Amino acid sequence: MIDADFEDGDQLPSEVKLSESLGVSRAKLREAFGSLWQAGLIEKKWGVGTIVRKPKDLKPVVVPLPYIRSAPNLIRESGLTPSVSDVSVEIGRADPTIADLLDIPAESDYWLVDRVVRADDVPIQRTIDAVCTRVEGKTFDASAFDVDTNTLVAMYQAQLDSKLMRSDGRVTVVPAPGDTARRLDLREGDPVLLVEYSTLTDRQTVLSYSVTWFNTARVDIRFSAERPETMDFLGQIPDVATKPFPPAHVSSHLSALKHVHAKTA
Repeated sequence: MIDADFEDGDQLPSEVKLSESLGVSRAKLREAFGSLWQAGLIEKKWGVGTIVRKPKDLKPVVVPLPYIRSAPNLIRESGLTPSVSDVSVEIGRADPTIADLLDIPAESDYWLVDRVVRADDVPIQRTIDAVCTRVEGKTFDASAFDVDTNTLVAMYQAQLDSKLMRSDGRVTVVPAPGDTARRLDLREGDPVLLVEYSTLTDRQTVLSYSVTWFNTARVDIRFSAERPETMDFLGQIPDVATKPFPPAHVSSHLSALKHVHAKTA
């Protein structure tokens, strides 16, 4: 369809319309969107929808980080003492962008969980999670969130029947937004590493959308990549070893929302 019916910059129909016209489930459609995004053929834009991209020149190289662990554990493993500040847990009302990110109706309630993680009292990252209040028929309550003893992952496992399937997203370098720069003891506009991702259940239901800004002066992010035995000398990997990524979303929207919600914790 993209090859035949759309030009660069055109907007695709909504997920609902596409799933109906193609006769497939929205879960299956998201898998297809993931493959298209990884190939650089679509882009997600706030308040607009899914945009067709037909790059004529270079395509970006996608390097997935295979394993992400909790920040406090990584800090301890580095020989430092973790702590958390600026913690807030709020109920928000989903505007069209958040509704699209979480795949919930506009004006629905959702949880907004914000915190700054510190190593030896030095701020190294700010994380904001937008989390659905209902997941596959079950109510989720984030009010008792605690980064050490009652993490979001632990609460998911305790409250929901669904299993966490995966978290897909991307890493970019951006200028630090004003409020985030202040919380990380940076100047506004200083470069920070931004990690943004969606977490899905085993039924392909969106559970949360999360963003983390890393203070690059204090964080050294590394990764290791498995090398399948069947990889050839050109570095080509068989299809079974590749996984698609869903459309990524710009994340400063969650930061902006912090200015309009009253803090409850």
